[in-house]
Amino acid sequence: MEFLHSLLLAAHLVGLSMLIGTFIIQMRAKAGYHFTILLIGASIQLASGIGLYGLAMAGDGDVNHAKLGIKALVAVVVFVAALIGFLRQRAIRTEKARLTTGGAVSVGNLEVERKLGPFFHTAGGLAAVNLLIAVFWR
Repeated sequence: MEFLHSLLLAAHLVGLSMLIGTFIIQMRAKAGYHFTILLIGASIQLASGIGLYGLAMAGDGDVNHAKLGIKALVAVVVFVAALIGFLRQRAIRTEKARLTTGGAVSVGNLEVERKLGPFFHTAGGLAAVNLLIAVFWR
């Protein structure tokens, strides 16, 4: 049981580092966001967080359900924002590739890529908020 807890905690920290690291590195970027890394990190965080919650419920200790419920809700919002950004970015890239093969010369439109910014900043900012909830709420 202790090994499983350590394994899930390590996975949770890996997911956290993928989310926060990508967000901090690309915070000021105008385009070219790495939604794939955000989506993988959010998936790892969500899955390992659910596993850690299950282990906490199975244990003898007292569980703060309010804190974990809020953290789960924030994690779901992070996952959904990363997923929507990933899907929209993939659609944009598919359309650019289709136009390029069709003979279009200029398909690099920065304004289209900028529309992905709110999803990127929502996912990264709420991941940072979730980290602060974990650290400061006892």
